[in-house]
Amino acid sequence: MQPVSKNESMLLIQHAISAYLNEGRNQKELGELLGLEGSRISEYKRGKGKLLPSQRQIIIDNYGYPRRGKGQYMNAEVYDSVNEFTDNYSQSSKERLKHRIYELLTRADYQKEILDCINVIDGTASDDEKLRFLDELLLLPKFKFWYNECKNKHTSADKELHIELSILTDAGLNYIVKPDSKLVENLYRIAFFKFELMSDFSFHMSDVTPSVKLNELVINGDIVLEFKGDTYRLDEIHDESFKINERVSLSFNDLTTNSLGSDNDIFGFRKPPYCYSSNTQFFNSKPDKWGRVILRLYLSENMNYHLWIRLDDGSDFETDKQAIGHGEVRNIVISNLCHINFLKEIELIRKWCGCSTDLSNDIKHEVSKLGGYIPGAKVLD
Repeated sequence: MQPVSKNESMLLIQHAISAYLNEGRNQKELGELLGLEGSRISEYKRGKGKLLPSQRQIIIDNYGYPRRGKGQYMNAEVYDSVNEFTDNYSQSSKERLKHRIYELLTRADYQKEILDCINVIDGTASDDEKLRFLDELLLLPKFKFWYNECKNKHTSADKELHIELSILTDAGLNYIVKPDSKLVENLYRIAFFKFELMSDFSFHMSDVTPSVKLNELVINGDIVLEFKGDTYRLDEIHDESFKINERVSLSFNDLTTNSLGSDNDIFGFRKPPYCYSSNTQFFNSKPDKWGRVILRLYLSENMNYHLWIRLDDGSDFETDKQAIGHGEVRNIVISNLCHINFLKEIELIRKWCGCSTDLSNDIKHEVSKLGGYIPGAKVLD
């Protein structure tokens, strides 16, 4: 192994100490990991002594190298294989949508917009009474029957919906004024969420519905593949060898076709309805229907392959940090691809994306420049 310089030794020791302190441990325990007396750790930190190459490797194996080349920071879903991601794509997209709409329906400003649509003759009903009324309404068999009838008859937002006043009074709010179209549309949207996405939903529930787990990541290494493609082109691809399915452009047609609002936005708006305050928090109620897919394959210093899959709406790649926080970008990382089968993994994601161009030759050229292993290629020294 290459000897460790004094500066590198000091850098590694400082890095390891910080990592240990973050884990609630001390320098003595770090010394035990490295086979050093605790007092020697402080000396090494000041440059009075150097780490052995084996000790350097222990730190790198446990906590990574403290200073690397440029990296890519993101919050991403992490999977062990391309198949694990693609097989789970439909369900995970549904979970993301469920979480976003749940957050919307439990927000005070949005609830106020709904409750203000519920008018009673004497005007005495409190907001809490109206919320209890909505919860009762969601439990009524007649209300579910009404929703199913609407779903079968009305498939777009431009077809007006109606609800019998008797259904509303059966939910316990007496002397209610005849509902206007704004209230009926909101009731339909709430029913859509209750009966299609979250059967146990109520306005008084305290549990938070989880979304897909995200991990904070920094991917380091050289980029050996970068591919960008518009997902709408999937609809134009007729060669079945390149069109496994249409998961990238999945629009939840089985759900959204019968919901109010457009196919791109189930609730028909991004801010609460009829609320135009500049202080209103952004909300994304879109299903995961993406305009672009980007693939990046990284080869790290340790010769590990990591695949980054980015789904977005085609916005500026470098200047959409705000959009990332609003759910308009979905980052997926397939970590530590097998050195032997990584090209097969790329082939799977290529077909899933609908890309008709073979990417393997370009990858092999870039990998060979960096000294990586190319399965099946004979190396001439």
